[in-house]
Amino acid sequence: MNNDLTIIEERIRSLRERNMFTQRELASIIGVSRNLICLWENGYANIALKQIIKFCKIYNVSLDYILGLSDTTKEIEYHFIDNLDLTYVGKKIREIRKNALLTQEKFAKKIDTKRSSISYYEIGKMMISTADLKQICETFGYSADYIVGNTKECIKLPIKEKIKTREIKDYITN
Repeated sequence: MNNDLTIIEERIRSLRERNMFTQRELASIIGVSRNLICLWENGYANIALKQIIKFCKIYNVSLDYILGLSDTTKEIEYHFIDNLDLTYVGKKIREIRKNALLTQEKFAKKIDTKRSSISYYEIGKMMISTADLKQICETFGYSADYIVGNTKECIKLPIKEKIKTREIKDYITN
């Protein structure tokens, strides 16, 4: 197994094996090729958020668990969505940003993305990337399941402190 796998890739594989699905069976259920499942599990292709949401429903686990934001598979009752409502997600992102009292520019900097992406997310014109969703959750302490609508309950998560590149450079040079 590739040692560089992310927690998402590890959990996707682990859940498939725990539920005794072959890659071919899972591919058939999700509607993708077996080769794509193999690529996802081995870290050679990114998994779109809409595909991860399908995994949640199939395995009856939270999005927070698959993204590595939680280590438990059962926390509360979830209503698994079938399709990602971009307007709903945008409303939640805007709510989080406003609660943090940040402009789109400052919010984007905090999660290391472009202001234009935040703008498009907030107005429901662009699918949020899995990476940006995970960054928002880790930086501001919100559940991914809450943001996408798997639960109406506002689940708060511990905020993960990140070391900035500048701090690493300072530490190395001192």
